[in-house]
Amino acid sequence: MSKKIFIIFLFISIQCFAGKLTFKPWENNSFLQINSYNGNMSQNAFTVRFDGNGNIDEPKWRLSAQLKGVITNGTYTFPADKVSFQPVFTTGSATPGPVPTIQQIGMPASVFLQENVEKYLVPSSNAPLSNTSNSNGAFYMEMGFSLTVAGGAYLGNYPAWTEFSVPVEIAAYDQYSNLIGKSVIYFKLQIAQLSGTPPTSTEMSLKLASDAVNGTLEFKTVQDYTNGVSVSYPNALIVKSNTNYQVKVKSIQGQFTSAAGSTLALDAVQMVLNPASGNTGSTFPISLSTSSQLVAKGGTTQSANVYYDVKYSTSANDNRFIEAKMEDYATTIQYEIMPQ
Repeated sequence: MSKKIFIIFLFISIQCFAGKLTFKPWENNSFLQINSYNGNMSQNAFTVRFDGNGNIDEPKWRLSAQLKGVITNGTYTFPADKVSFQPVFTTGSATPGPVPTIQQIGMPASVFLQENVEKYLVPSSNAPLSNTSNSNGAFYMEMGFSLTVAGGAYLGNYPAWTEFSVPVEIAAYDQYSNLIGKSVIYFKLQIAQLSGTPPTSTEMSLKLASDAVNGTLEFKTVQDYTNGVSVSYPNALIVKSNTNYQVKVKSIQGQFTSAAGSTLALDAVQMVLNPASGNTGSTFPISLSTSSQLVAKGGTTQSANVYYDVKYSTSANDNRFIEAKMEDYATTIQYEIMPQ
């Protein structure tokens, strides 16, 4: 057997079932008008709901959002990375209860969309969906999300009253990636007459290539434990900025965890970004942590894309891996970009 470490990186309804749970998302405020260069937010954009009966124990469940194609009206294209979702509340009924909070679940504060890439609103829940009832008692949990369109001078690129449809597939999975349920919900963005003057704004974006979204380190041989293992993803991190920038990384979870509940320390895995051809940014190797750590910085890219290779590795003869149970371990890391 081998040990793997995973690093996971946000109408027509299809109802599926996993165990005793069902899942359904729906829009609350599907229309958002942008009438200022500051952007706008829909505070109650959509809700998701889990339902079940009897005894339920669903640990490490996941929730994702996937933009189904380019945001376009046929003439103009709206940048997907200007649209994001934020968790707002959880509510529900469980025995003995209460249902877990946003903080207990462990959710990114904001998840930006990317065309045809599954972004995780809940990467791997720290709190289970749980219900204990000998009388087939009901369980439900609802989670509410806001939708934000970022402000900026780019909004002036569209004529007044331009509208865009934003189809997003919301899906829920159990810890083994079995689908609990999914649906496509639709939002409409309307660019109205913008107030004020176009700002001189900071424009920054950060994307992870699809082949690097699920990073895997695998121990297969005795030499892997002796020498350590590593994996590299070329041109995996894509940065664009019109000002000096810095990139930071942190783990959402406090440790690597297996489905059976075994754990490994985060700092057993190191990561480094390596500038690809033409990229003059500086990089800083780190060991993974829940603290936000600087991994790269650079000057303006003149609004062009620059690329970094992403490398994860372990140290030679690390007894933590030698003594660990032969299971798959996972955590979720979050990349952040901000001005220097």
